[in-house]
Amino acid sequence: MNIEQHTIDPLNAEITIHLLPEDYSDRFEKALKNYRKNAQMPGFRPGHVPASLIKQRFGKSLLADEINQILQDAINSHISENKLNVLGSPLPKDSGETGNWDTPSDFRFTYELGLAPQIEVNLDATQSFDYFKIDVNEELVNRQMKDYTRRYGEMSQPEESGIEDLLIVSLKQLSPEGEVIEGGISGQTTITIEYIKDETLRNKLIGLKVNDHVDVDPHAITENHEELAKMLNVTHHDVHSLDGLFRATVTDVHRIAPSELNQELFDKLFPAGEIASEEALRERVKSNLVQMFERDSDWLFKRQFAVEIVKRTAVQLPDEFLKKWIVLSSEKPLEPAQVDIEYPMYADSMRWQLIENEIIRKYEIKVGMEDAMAYVKDTLRARFASYGVPVEDDRLDEMAKETLGKKDEMRNVYDNLVESRIINHVKANSTLNIKLLPYDEFVHMVQH
Repeated sequence: MNIEQHTIDPLNAEITIHLLPEDYSDRFEKALKNYRKNAQMPGFRPGHVPASLIKQRFGKSLLADEINQILQDAINSHISENKLNVLGSPLPKDSGETGNWDTPSDFRFTYELGLAPQIEVNLDATQSFDYFKIDVNEELVNRQMKDYTRRYGEMSQPEESGIEDLLIVSLKQLSPEGEVIEGGISGQTTITIEYIKDETLRNKLIGLKVNDHVDVDPHAITENHEELAKMLNVTHHDVHSLDGLFRATVTDVHRIAPSELNQELFDKLFPAGEIASEEALRERVKSNLVQMFERDSDWLFKRQFAVEIVKRTAVQLPDEFLKKWIVLSSEKPLEPAQVDIEYPMYADSMRWQLIENEIIRKYEIKVGMEDAMAYVKDTLRARFASYGVPVEDDRLDEMAKETLGKKDEMRNVYDNLVESRIINHVKANSTLNIKLLPYDEFVHMVQH
């Protein structure tokens, strides 16, 4: 066997593999024997079909299987030994095969390779990035304080809804003619009337009784696409193309008389004696909001950083090779025109993956099993705490090990930790332009 590599340019190469009979004949004969052991044909006992007949009927396909495996092993070894950083998978070159399958002798096979570019990424103080934060002002603190007093207030069920009431509604998709679509999208949600921004809709929701209904645009109920997806039992992607009205039918009306801001409430919200005044509660609320919104800021920064660093880093790709590879590797038939439309988004995703890998390599960003265990345990602990359920550390260990025993879960945990450490590195070593935004503006930026 002989393998030759021809470099076309820094992003494209070809390898030609020359096979002689001695490279495949032993494997081919062994494959014939193994096939004959289990072969069943009319007129012959199982395993006793003549070898000549097996070769005549199945020899060509068996030879193709063996040669294909030899080629794959040879390609993988060549890539590994020469430390080639390839994109996609090697592709057989059109008209790149010579040899006669009817009378096998010498064969030549040529494959196209797409090569990853050399990338230089510097994340230091010379690099500046915008970092958006929510301005935790008095309005937000007051809203949270009000939520606390209502959470522990007394609930009643009035006959008609008022501006500060909660509506429990079922939602059913309507046709353009205003009829409920049989088998259409449906769901249920709780609507806090005073938080509805659309004044027309807010007024429609006042004065409703159980079994009353109004037709609404679900995007007017919430601008949060994740909440909307959960509300209607659809994917986040589906939300972007969701239009038309839904029928909201009232199933219940709740009214909450707020609790007083006193020590009894403070001790329900936090460990007894930790908060002793309304002023102390306001300070704690503001601190908690800042901490909570920091996670949202990091999430937005991660998304914007990926877009920005791709723009700043000149990453050239073997575009024509990748387009061909996408078509050939797709499970569903793809037209070249469709690939041309979708390729820019795919290419940017590929660029980010290459940049991310270089950041991981250059700045030695690592994640170990202990890190993964701690991450999963913290996530589980927070989830149980949100329901007010204590859980012992030994039980968390068991659950974390069970989670990480699943390949997909382990990959998600690893990816989340790596992304988090990349963002922490950027925040610690680059220049951040801190920009405060009102809550609504920040939410709009996240959703768009």
